[in-house]
Amino acid sequence: MRSSLRLILFFLMAVSCSRGHQEVALQQGKWDPQVLKALNGLMANPGTGAYAVFDFDQTSIVHDISQALWVYQIEHLRYADAPSHDFLDGIPSPEKEMPGTELSYAAMGHILSSEYFALKARLQAGESIADIRASSDYLDFRARMNFFFTKIDEQYGSWVSYLWQPGLLAGYTCAEADALIRDAISEHLGLEKLGVERWTSPDGRWDGDVQRGIWVSDEMKDLYKCLEAAGIDVYICSASLEQIVEVLACDTGLGFGIAPERVFGLRFVEGEKVVPEFDPQYKQPNREGKIDCIKAYMAPSYDNAAPLLVAGDSNGDVPMLTAFPGMKRGLIIDVGRSADTPIGQLAVRSREEHNTGVYLLQPSFER
Repeated sequence: MRSSLRLILFFLMAVSCSRGHQEVALQQGKWDPQVLKALNGLMANPGTGAYAVFDFDQTSIVHDISQALWVYQIEHLRYADAPSHDFLDGIPSPEKEMPGTELSYAAMGHILSSEYFALKARLQAGESIADIRASSDYLDFRARMNFFFTKIDEQYGSWVSYLWQPGLLAGYTCAEADALIRDAISEHLGLEKLGVERWTSPDGRWDGDVQRGIWVSDEMKDLYKCLEAAGIDVYICSASLEQIVEVLACDTGLGFGIAPERVFGLRFVEGEKVVPEFDPQYKQPNREGKIDCIKAYMAPSYDNAAPLLVAGDSNGDVPMLTAFPGMKRGLIIDVGRSADTPIGQLAVRSREEHNTGVYLLQPSFER
């Protein structure tokens, strides 16, 4: 009798586990079949105390949320203190000449501020934003802004550009900044098409490409949900400003519904208003800093074990994709990086192994 009961209980447990496994299996969607198989296999037997770490821009979402906010601020003329500071917050040695020009950063910043205040005055006087955007003054302003950002990134590198771009929120309270970020997300998620737009000044001197739109794919939402259902805690480790990422990542409707405590991005010093200055007491997750961030703020909750899964798309993610010997899978979202780059070399390796090794290459989930 007891033996029969044991058999019945075993059968019921097997059915329950089968159903549980079925619940956390990813939907096919646009997943590469071999990647889908590997991820479902990972979730089928994760063990206890497991966690996964995702980059955000171009990995968890399509395109870049910081870029979306930056474009939105330009197109809606939405700044607080940045124009009063000639858009120079966070730029070292602003008297330095911008490459390929005869202008210093300070001189260009002053021109940008003058253009901005003139455009803002027209808006406040009742002129429509549509008419303003069609004017040569506005077209010059937005092209200069794009050129300005490009040169900052080229000459000073990511630490400065990652400070400068979200630093354009300077002067807003946290609540005001959140509302602005939400407005930008709503507009860019609502675009029919994602793409790249050319911004050129009327005189042709300032020219460059800008990404438009962001997208949160059903496939990535499903992955986050299934990982959690399988008992694998999901974290975000991003080189975008944490405040910007949280607005989308923590939204249960538009984003992933992830808890704010599991979102780690770049952090400014705390204050009543946004101050474009990195918090020196925090391990900022940029490039190798992502390893430090994981080890300091995530791993201790799991007996300092390596993440089960790490996902990224860029050279900035390579450190965390290669730093943990105990990592079971490294998911690389393929957005067309050159094979000569570090992330490109990992992509080549995954192709050669036909997605059967540690690294899995998945094409981007473009809308």
